[in-house]
Amino acid sequence: MAIETSELPRELRAAQAELAGCDGLYFAPVRHHSPACTLALRHLLHEVRPSVVLVEGPDDLDHLLPLLQDERTRAPVAWLCQSGQAAAGRDEAATEDGDDAGDDETERPAMRTSFFPFCDYSPEWLAIREGAALGAQVALIDLPWAHKAWQAEHDAAGLSLMHERHYAHSRYLKAMAARLGCVDHHELWDRLFELRSPAALADWRGFFADVFAWSAMARQDYEPEVLEAELSLPRERQMAAHIRAWREKCTGNIVVVTGGFHTQELISRWRQAGRPEKLPASASAEGGAWLIRYAFESLDALNGYSAGMPSPAYYQQLWEALQTADDDPWQRIAVDLLSRFARQQRDVDQADAASTALVQEAVLQATRLAQLRGNAGPGRQDVQDAIRSCFVKGADDDGTRGMLGDLRRFLAGTRIGDVPPGAGSPPLVEDVRRQARSLGLQLDDSVPRKVRLDLYRKPSHRLRSRFFHAMRYLECPLVRHLSGPDFYGNAQLHLLFEEWEVAWSPLVDARLIELSSAGASLEAVCLQRLEDDARALETAGATRSASAAVGLLLRACLIGLHRRLPQLFELLSTQLDEDASLASVVDCGHRLLTLWRAREPLGVQAHPLLGSLLGRVWPAAMFLLSEIVWSDPDTADERIGQLLALRELGKLLENTEFHGQAEKLIDFAILHARLVALLADPATAPGIAGAAAAMLFLDGLGDEARLEQQLLLHFSPGVPEHHAVRFLGGLMQAAPELLLRLPSMLQRLDRLIAAWEGEDFIAHLPDLRFAFTRLKPQESARLAETIVALHGHGPEAAASLLPWHGEVSEADLMAGSRLQQVLAHELNRDGLGAWI
Repeated sequence: MAIETSELPRELRAAQAELAGCDGLYFAPVRHHSPACTLALRHLLHEVRPSVVLVEGPDDLDHLLPLLQDERTRAPVAWLCQSGQAAAGRDEAATEDGDDAGDDETERPAMRTSFFPFCDYSPEWLAIREGAALGAQVALIDLPWAHKAWQAEHDAAGLSLMHERHYAHSRYLKAMAARLGCVDHHELWDRLFELRSPAALADWRGFFADVFAWSAMARQDYEPEVLEAELSLPRERQMAAHIRAWREKCTGNIVVVTGGFHTQELISRWRQAGRPEKLPASASAEGGAWLIRYAFESLDALNGYSAGMPSPAYYQQLWEALQTADDDPWQRIAVDLLSRFARQQRDVDQADAASTALVQEAVLQATRLAQLRGNAGPGRQDVQDAIRSCFVKGADDDGTRGMLGDLRRFLAGTRIGDVPPGAGSPPLVEDVRRQARSLGLQLDDSVPRKVRLDLYRKPSHRLRSRFFHAMRYLECPLVRHLSGPDFYGNAQLHLLFEEWEVAWSPLVDARLIELSSAGASLEAVCLQRLEDDARALETAGATRSASAAVGLLLRACLIGLHRRLPQLFELLSTQLDEDASLASVVDCGHRLLTLWRAREPLGVQAHPLLGSLLGRVWPAAMFLLSEIVWSDPDTADERIGQLLALRELGKLLENTEFHGQAEKLIDFAILHARLVALLADPATAPGIAGAAAAMLFLDGLGDEARLEQQLLLHFSPGVPEHHAVRFLGGLMQAAPELLLRLPSMLQRLDRLIAAWEGEDFIAHLPDLRFAFTRLKPQESARLAETIVALHGHGPEAAASLLPWHGEVSEADLMAGSRLQQVLAHELNRDGLGAWI
């Protein structure tokens, strides 16, 4: 199917006439990663035999062309370009001399990373490799990657240097797709170009004339101001200047391979263009570029890639079929794809598998759809529609899960390319690959794989865990933590196994290259980041924090920096002596206890300082206990939390074996004496007093009568209501179950609250509700039944309230309470108080 040239505006028809051979220039407007464009380009190159092949691509990457032309390079691969500055650590607030970088008015530029990918069916790949094989000089003609204009393009468009977003938003292409009944511009492209026979693609002049018309009409939707702002025109001025310069110094034919969107402007501009823009050496040195492996998954337009085609595995198969003598490859591809996809589904889901009969039905469906749509054979959309029609038995999903998600991944493929050993990857990349291979990790495709690690029984699994934690610490997307004990965050410690998801992607190499300036090995980069974190703590004023110091120690254990442990243990010992924060010391104790209990998987079972440090935590906390100011009600919840964490630490230490040292580590007498003093001190914040009373009761230093006495003292007449509510809040924070365990205490509390004036009750209702949120839902239900019973009602009265649980907001409750109060006042005024 050809595009009718007579429909084009006059200026476009004039430019189209100059595509082939005018002044010895042959323009090949292409769509990135199009098999049809690539095959047509091959016919053009072999017929024209150019002296020079000019390719859209940053002109400061010419030094990477030999690597791309190396016979050992296997697609998909990509040029990875980076500029700006990166650090091994997340916190870049500290400069090298320790000063706060925030005082500098100029911000450090962020690291920018972009890719220029190639696959077997990329026109640029064929132009660079086959052009050189034909004896032509090959050169790149786009703006240098180090040019500052690319920064704005990167921020606006993402990670790819080749963008085709213009086609997706073109009103002309949308109208044409609607007229031909196509789902989107991808199907429209297939209908017009990819479904041409190999014989038709040999007519490269007609083919590229049609691609030019497609692209030029899409360009009509964009004003010059927009094209200037989004970098198209600056890039085209640079490419036109290169074309003019090569035309002036070369007498042979020149083939220009660029995205079709740019071709019209290049034809109209190259004759009057100036010289190509050159950057100073210092500007080029700010960044770097490498040839790296790439993956089909990252090349997929349906997976977020902003250039080229969807379903790379499908088009790879189409490209390979186009190399044969078969003039009708689509039927054979459809049969193969449908059969293989059905076999894959049978392997993973026997209950809902596609039978051979369904495959035959799908082949017939795809063939008839192609005939109905006027296609030369079943295309990608025809195959997908046949699968939806014949294989999907339930409701259609959104393509991200279920069969359609599997289909997207199947058509995308998992292929990963390869680069020559001398490709110049930084040592860090090679070190990580070496370690991954030694640990048995599969990095030859992009398939996500789950890994389950038995940390407590298998030393080899601990080595894997440390490698994974190092990758996670460096924010390298090779791994994703799914579940397992969080030794650093002191959570989920009852779990014995770690689960990770491991998958290679181009972003892995990009991140490692970004980090390569920090060291040549994984250990060196992790150590650099750990030291950066330590300096960041110093800058933040946390130089005397035992909690921060033990965090560094745990991190070093997790990522395998055990050679650094002696210095970190000494640092922690010093911080523990100097730390003036009770919260920090208590947190340090909890994390040290975690380290002790997980000493085998964390690799510190033989370190002599661990036990002695644990023995020093409790005395240090007891010393700091007397320094806390308790009278500030605004910090009461925080102080109560510290007290509870301290008590919990003591209980844990009591119940842990330390090689016969347990009786020497804990002495609760000091803590209990302090709690008694707090209750006796009238300046103690009421919330603290409530928590202290509950803790003493739980530790057996007070009976129920004494606890009720404290409650009566804080709820007695004359005591401000807010004082009583805060006391109750502290008690509930420390031991919410006491109201259920002690019915007499609940009865006394009920009578005291009932004596409050209505206005006072409503004013403090939010604080009361917050205090009772410490109860679990089942405990709240039991409490409601008990309170209803106190007022002479049966369980059914409490049950009648349950359907409303969670359906009334706090504002609704407050408004209802005020309304009830006003209603009671009006009824009493009118002599109808008996109705209440």
